[in-house]
Amino acid sequence: MAKPGLSKIRSEIDAAGLRWQAADNPISRLRPEARTSRLGLAVPPGERERVAQAMVTAEAMRAVSAHAGERDWRDVGGDDFVTPIRDQGNCGSCVSFASVATIESQARIEYKEPSWDVDLSEAELFFCGGAACAEGWWPVHALEYATEHGIGDEACMPYADHDLVCNLPDDKADRMLTVGEWQEVAGVEQRKGWLDTNGPMIACLAVYEDFFAYDDGIYEHATGDLAGYHAVSCIGFNDAEGYWLCKNSWGAQWGDGGFFKIAYGEAEIDTSFAMYGVSGITGTLAPEEEHEESTGIADHVVLRSDARADVLFAHVDGAWRHLSISNRRAADLSDVAFVAGQVSVTYEGERITALSSWMTK
Repeated sequence: MAKPGLSKIRSEIDAAGLRWQAADNPISRLRPEARTSRLGLAVPPGERERVAQAMVTAEAMRAVSAHAGERDWRDVGGDDFVTPIRDQGNCGSCVSFASVATIESQARIEYKEPSWDVDLSEAELFFCGGAACAEGWWPVHALEYATEHGIGDEACMPYADHDLVCNLPDDKADRMLTVGEWQEVAGVEQRKGWLDTNGPMIACLAVYEDFFAYDDGIYEHATGDLAGYHAVSCIGFNDAEGYWLCKNSWGAQWGDGGFFKIAYGEAEIDTSFAMYGVSGITGTLAPEEEHEESTGIADHVVLRSDARADVLFAHVDGAWRHLSISNRRAADLSDVAFVAGQVSVTYEGERITALSSWMTK
């Protein structure tokens, strides 16, 4: 497969008057077969034709862009509901990464916790869902798995960019999220409505050779052959400039910190593929509760030591609070600290932050 050079891509962009910039990056420097392995959307036979019948034309979509409207889930009243950029590596697991990214964002939105460090297992979704690196996958299959089985956190099955045997811990049920329902959305205005009021969506697109060198701006195909098909998480749109805003899974050194803008109707994103939204996220994973700091007098204090840790327990305000400490810190505690009725304890939830005049670090 021919790989257009950077100068060729830039000259074609300039000649066509396009609104994006190309640059050398870790993905564009890969060999053609390695770049192709960064894709992985396995399109079912007849799918593009089925969706195309439900789509408006690219020209009509661009006319729609005259209407005011935009959304960026990275900045909603100053809150960022999009989880960090990941890297699928040398495996055609883009569908899993796009699905997990969308579900993670939806969890932050529905739990109203934009700072929640939720990190689900792309490896579980992909490999336990029956997919393989060389074969790729399809979003419907990923969403069916996430609905029926849920997805554990990253520690349940850490990701590696080669085929893995599905091996989940016994306690996955204690640390997972499940999709309540999902929806295929074909119409452009309906997608914007979902993105505006619900959250990000899984999107699919054709990838041409010039896309690997994307750096910034609003992508439109300038030059190069079709490399394959890809899935990403669409996190917003902008009607004034006519683009979808998407989160990729090629690391933060590609594109605009791992993100990209793509023009309405470009690379088959609107003409051959639907988008998919999720909702009703539930499960045993939850954001850590924030507690206001309180101070009370302990009626009982116990210091327990074993080979792993020294833990001080104080019963204050009707509950046991705890603090892990070192032997040095334990030696610094005066005898008076262990006299019932004389120990002032400051705590947040179950965690002790200060004991008498001895502060935690």
